Amino acid sequence: MPTRLILVRHGQTLHNVAGKVAGWTDSPLSEAGRAQAEVLAAHLAERHTLHALYSSPLQRARHTAETIGRRVGLEPIFRDDLKELNFGEMENLTEAEIAARHPDVWAAAQVLEDHSFAWPGGESRGAFYERVRRALQEIAAAHPDQTVAVVSHGGVVGSYVADALEGQPQLWRKYLARNCSVTEVHAGNGRVAVTCFNDHSFLPDSGPDRLLAGLTPTPE
Repeated sequence: MPTRLILVRHGQTLHNVAGKVAGWTDSPLSEAGRAQAEVLAAHLAERHTLHALYSSPLQRARHTAETIGRRVGLEPIFRDDLKELNFGEMENLTEAEIAARHPDVWAAAQVLEDHSFAWPGGESRGAFYERVRRALQEIAAAHPDQTVAVVSHGGVVGSYVADALEGQPQLWRKYLARNCSVTEVHAGNGRVAVTCFNDHSFLPDSGPDRLLAGLTPTPE
């Protein structure tokens, strides 16, 4: 039987507010991010019976997961392979700063189909996509016919959904989930079905839902 994966992006961070790349930088939640995590936890406790809770160990995900765990009575299981992409020397910069200071690197980064590309001092895109795919496959396989929450990052959720829907994880920005949003996936028997993407309707001033009809995304 398939596993229901509830994929959650962490709450808003100080780096999110500043528009800076975080990656493996351990940026903390902002005050708004902590409040988002509390609302999210209440929503999940009301809507789902969770059998397990996994999280990236980076504090923005860890704090979000621990807030959920207190509500639902689960201890988060931390996995390094749920971390965001490692941006290496480009971390703590804005995209505009990267483009201005490292134009050659920025130009190379725009070739999304090049999975061998790695930010200087970071990891390759291909390695990132593969570890995310493998991590979620392993989690799903360990919990057949159960509902599992997985707290991670925008690149993790986005690349996994892009891979599931289009077979192109490099299109992750097309599926960039909001902070503390919920994406639901049914995974099992070698198949992945995205049933809900980027639901943030339960958050204050979240705007309209972005829900998928079947498996056909609405371009933005």
